[in-house]
Amino acid sequence: MCIYQQKTFKSHLFRVFNRFGSRMHIDRTLVCLLLTVLLVAILPNIEAEISSFQINSTDHKTDCFERGINIICFKKFLQPVAETLNDTSSSNFLNALLRKINSESDTAAKSRHRRKAVNVLVRRELRAGPYETNFLRYALAVRRLKNHFGIRPDMSTYDIIAVIHTGSTREHRGPAFFSWHRIYLLLYEAALQSVFGRGVTVPYWDSSLDEAMGNRQARTILFSNKYFGTPFGEVTDGFFANLPGMKIRRNIGATAALIPKNGIAAVLTRTSHSQIVRRDQRRYYWEGYHDRVHRWVDGTMASGTIAAFDPIFWCHHAFVDYVWELFRKRISNAPADYPLDFEEHPPEGQMRFNSYKYRPNPPITNREGFRNKYARLRRYAPAPSCQNLCSNSQDLYCNGMRDICVSLERVNGETFAQDVAAFPAFGVPQGPDYTTLQAIQQAILQDMPAGMPLNLFDVDEIDPNTRGLSVFDV
Repeated sequence: MCIYQQKTFKSHLFRVFNRFGSRMHIDRTLVCLLLTVLLVAILPNIEAEISSFQINSTDHKTDCFERGINIICFKKFLQPVAETLNDTSSSNFLNALLRKINSESDTAAKSRHRRKAVNVLVRRELRAGPYETNFLRYALAVRRLKNHFGIRPDMSTYDIIAVIHTGSTREHRGPAFFSWHRIYLLLYEAALQSVFGRGVTVPYWDSSLDEAMGNRQARTILFSNKYFGTPFGEVTDGFFANLPGMKIRRNIGATAALIPKNGIAAVLTRTSHSQIVRRDQRRYYWEGYHDRVHRWVDGTMASGTIAAFDPIFWCHHAFVDYVWELFRKRISNAPADYPLDFEEHPPEGQMRFNSYKYRPNPPITNREGFRNKYARLRRYAPAPSCQNLCSNSQDLYCNGMRDICVSLERVNGETFAQDVAAFPAFGVPQGPDYTTLQAIQQAILQDMPAGMPLNLFDVDEIDPNTRGLSVFDV
């Protein structure tokens, strides 16, 4: 029975009972009572049919369902059939991950009230030692998730999670950027744990360690076979080469910039969220610093619609979340400090995972994502510093003159064909030549579904002194 039919049926019942009551001189109160009994009898069937509709949960008040069957609410939820993932198995999997997250957060909150110790998982900088239980564990978990087809036979479980990220303004350009991506990270980790065990977490990528390399940034050891592999063109080396699904491509250092330490310090001087979410306050706009790194890695990472298909995406966002958590701990009453003047990020708007027709259950609002119950699900090991021996990493060193840790370069035995062109004897690193860029661009566009917008990360937030050419500027 559709919504319109329910309304018509309801009106018809009222007319029948009113006539019947008038003819038989039955009191109106008795008529209403009989109508109530009848509706209660058929209500389960109505609810079952309503649940079969495709529902979008972003644009409604949180008490919509608490007030029972509400015609206006359900009309707002009805969505067209054209969605990317419209299969029940994918939606059920997503909802199972959400329930896992909420269950863990509730358990942690109860344990905290009872002063019981809780084993909280820790995210470390990806080069922090020991390598075997940090980055290596993450890389192996990603490979297993990319080769897992237990939810859909035509799409890996990794890709089911990655396709959720669309780069839309409901996920970006406002305070919900922080809470949406926090929950998204937890979803991804829950998926990794489902195939690799509970101990795996996403290590964070502190890109300031690579920014500190100056004009040698593009030689960072991060893009070696030990970590993320190929820096230019299609990824053909390392853990993430030749995996099922969309090919990963990069063009590191051709444009934009990494996050400088003084940028992080500037953000952490602010005292409210409203001061770090506005694009006109560029020095303190944390999402703007985040945009730079997407553009610096370039290729797959430069497009919001496919960025999550590169496993470095998650490590970058873990660092964004880490700095946000440092910020939260420095301000008073952080959970309640949700900026209100962002039309597309209303505090009570429910987080939408755009590629799914079905409402995430249980839903989480933008404001709820600011709560401590989700923040406490993970701890962050301190960023590498000279004081903590650069997190005992074999791939970082302490620059005593500057008192900061800096990434090592790729070793001579592990170079790439593009490096010859990329690094002249002197001067600023260059990206591949124009012809190579065109080839990368065409390959990426071929991987993207027809009609899908590029949805690039904000060009306005790029440092004015950027160099080179982005893949999508060709």
